[in-house]
Amino acid sequence: MNRRTFIRRAGLVGAALVIPSARAVAAAARELRISRVAVQEARGRRLTPVAPNAYAAYRGYDVSEPVLRIQTRQGLEGICRSTGSPDALKQLVGMDPFQFFKWDGDRVSGPADEHRELLGKLGGADVALFDLLGKALKRPCSELLGKSVRPAVLVYDSSLYMEDLLKPEQLEGLAYLDGPAPPDPVERVVQKAKWVLNKRSEGFRAIKIKIGRMKWMESFEAALARDVAVTNAVRQAVGADVRIMVDGNKAYAPRPLAALDYAKAVAGSDIYFMEEMFPEVDVANLKEVKKGLRAASNPIKLAAGESYGGGIPERVYTQRLEGPKGNEPLMDIEQADMNAHGFLRLRTKAAVEHELGMTMAPHNFGSKLGFYAQIHLGLATPNWEMSETDDSEFPAFRPDGIVVEKGMAKLTDQPGLGVTLNEDALKRPSLEFKA
Repeated sequence: MNRRTFIRRAGLVGAALVIPSARAVAAAARELRISRVAVQEARGRRLTPVAPNAYAAYRGYDVSEPVLRIQTRQGLEGICRSTGSPDALKQLVGMDPFQFFKWDGDRVSGPADEHRELLGKLGGADVALFDLLGKALKRPCSELLGKSVRPAVLVYDSSLYMEDLLKPEQLEGLAYLDGPAPPDPVERVVQKAKWVLNKRSEGFRAIKIKIGRMKWMESFEAALARDVAVTNAVRQAVGADVRIMVDGNKAYAPRPLAALDYAKAVAGSDIYFMEEMFPEVDVANLKEVKKGLRAASNPIKLAAGESYGGGIPERVYTQRLEGPKGNEPLMDIEQADMNAHGFLRLRTKAAVEHELGMTMAPHNFGSKLGFYAQIHLGLATPNWEMSETDDSEFPAFRPDGIVVEKGMAKLTDQPGLGVTLNEDALKRPSLEFKA
């Protein structure tokens, strides 16, 4: 259904039916009004606990998402992970969701000028608006974002943390262990990796490993040696066909050039990207690392962006250097957070960085709603790399519009995000505004 059909079925005035402009459509669709905005917590549980990473200790099994719900008088609803200030969310009540955007035919070309500031304050909440409009037009969000550029999106699992650092009491009952924990701590990470790839229903062919054990081990050298041992052991266990990425969570900041020592030691393990080995604003050391990698004919990519509003700062992502294959970007992959930035901001930045030879793989920790949104954006973004998920499960979400098979995510025939809510699994509203 297109916007013209929507207006007809809504019983709106016929004059607008012959006017193709989005502005006219929005003006005519005055019966589509936001009547309620609410935030409710959805609680879930991981299949395996979050082990330590570079900066955080054991975090266990429990997980939760604050769900933003934007509802209209007609019974339509858009959802996403809640972002934005209460004041900004309150301003949505009584408004026509069509009017927030500029339209090019039946696709959103950008924010409407008069609502640009409000959309900026909403952050990633534009996902819920797209979900709402997709349901109104009976089209998936991906089609409102742009022309489809691929039939499915590569998905990677990021639940592989530092299982080698788990304490004895934390090793009890782990899903990936058949019996007692292996005495070799490195083998515990290997067992988790094999479980992710061989036992999970998604059929992953890409995984990310947490490295950067400097906070937890007796010396920087010992932590580096363990990072190397884990990486090489996982590669040996999973075979050559699995894409492996690593995330240092900035733990190499005291000795940035040790990232080159790590890369050299795992060169035979074919690592696809190194993420946040140290802060990306350290441009001088980033250049030394990139030059060292290319001088060693190591094609590993550099990824970052989750730690900053707006993702990788412009002064960083515009940096270039000369490599064996010519001029290339200093940073290869943008990882601005999916939920913090939403559809329009990430789409805009992806287009800018595409011209620079960069790709996009947004950060998405512990969020299923962020994962579902990534699939739609990835289907319409030419320079998309992959989407991030983990082993968390939420009884509140029914993602009938998304299927993940053989490590690839694709859409079914559901409109909007393709996700509905199980009311019984949601907590009472923590925030609510009504018309």
